[in-house]
Amino acid sequence: MLLITCPVCGVKADETEFVNGGLYAQEGARDRYVRGIVREWWMCDAGCRTWFGMARHAGNQRIFATWVRGKELELFPGESA
Repeated sequence: MLLITCPVCGVKADETEFVNGGLYAQEGARDRYVRGIVREWWMCDAGCRTWFGMARHAGNQRIFATWVRGKELELFPGESA
């Protein structure tokens, strides 16, 4: 189970209080998935209902970062989102 904090309103809840919008489409995503890191869209259903991005490890579910849509993070140097 994931414990997610919304980067917009700060609501902290388990994943059932958020809506998973699927993988973040990007060039080279398959290569990064092999390393275990996936980027997904999530919506804060328990609070502000805003969509945001999240990077997590697909195996151990560790959340590396969340960001507001339009302010994507550069997790891998030199990549273009």
